[in-house]
Amino acid sequence: MARRDLERGGVVLARDGRLSTLTTMAERTRVRLTQFTQKAGCASKFTPAYLEQVISGLAPTDSDGFASGMESHDDAGYIAFGGGLLLQSVDFFTPIVDDPYRFGQVAAANALSDIYAMGGEPLTALNLVAFPCELDPEVLREILAGGASKLEEAGARLLGGHSVQDDVPKYGVAITGFVEAERIVRNRGARPGDRLVLTKPLGLGILVTALKRELVTEDEIEPAVEAATRLNRGARDAMRAVGPSAATDVTGYGLLGHAGEMLLGAGLGATFSLSAVPVWEGAADLAAGGCYAAGLAANREHREADVVADGVAEHALLPLYDPQTSGGLLIAVVPDRVDRLVGELESRGETAAVVGLVTAEPTLRVKA
Repeated sequence: MARRDLERGGVVLARDGRLSTLTTMAERTRVRLTQFTQKAGCASKFTPAYLEQVISGLAPTDSDGFASGMESHDDAGYIAFGGGLLLQSVDFFTPIVDDPYRFGQVAAANALSDIYAMGGEPLTALNLVAFPCELDPEVLREILAGGASKLEEAGARLLGGHSVQDDVPKYGVAITGFVEAERIVRNRGARPGDRLVLTKPLGLGILVTALKRELVTEDEIEPAVEAATRLNRGARDAMRAVGPSAATDVTGYGLLGHAGEMLLGAGLGATFSLSAVPVWEGAADLAAGGCYAAGLAANREHREADVVADGVAEHALLPLYDPQTSGGLLIAVVPDRVDRLVGELESRGETAAVVGLVTAEPTLRVKA
């Protein structure tokens, strides 16, 4: 098939049929996407308490080891297939940034992260779109182009998708992946004494809220947005090279929420060192001043009974509850492998913050 460049947005259909992108910021349509929604990115998801109420009694359980259930809160479902495990996950949400192309990139990277957190490789993708037809269709083209750029980077083949009209733009991707049965990484399996390593800073949700309130500029939060477009593939490769005890990606329920899902249900807990937790510049001060999303407040309400602030001011915990969009991986690893994991992450240009350790006490303790 001859290579052809579509009229605008830099979308390219290559010889293998995949979409690639050749856009520059100046070419992209300017529109304030975040003004269409009150809840941005993963902060638009149901609160943990509401979701538990809805799915109680409806969620499937493990079926004789053939397929995963939902009781362990794994990042992707899986089913035995082709000598390994077929992974399936889906994620979509409202705009977290104003730039359409960037929004598409972040949403696709976020969806791919569930597969990477399980140690898997993305194979195929289906777009999910809700969009107000009153908006210029070029805006949607740019969203899709941004998503396509990340799917292509991940090596996932876009097969199609589904779209509906809606007053609030929403975009995401359903991803199918694959992992060898013996190399699957679940969010259960951590043991007391394991170190916890985080691969991206926290605070994006706080910064996006500040952007909506016009307290910061796009340029000021660009490093955090750029990190959100970064695939967790390098972090996946690093943990596979070392062999983790467990892992999860840190997204809508924040660091403490996802750590709770990873540990508390197994009768374990963790002690975090606040000074070791990476937080984007300005996010802690903004949160202390009351600038944070409703999703952060919901995360805190749901999890605070399990959290002990040990010599730490309550407001200092706010970034640890902050809903992340396309956040990093939280990896549990035995002590004698932690230095190697840090080295593997850093060699791939990834953040490698040893933020705490797993304990036998079912409490999430945060120390200075």
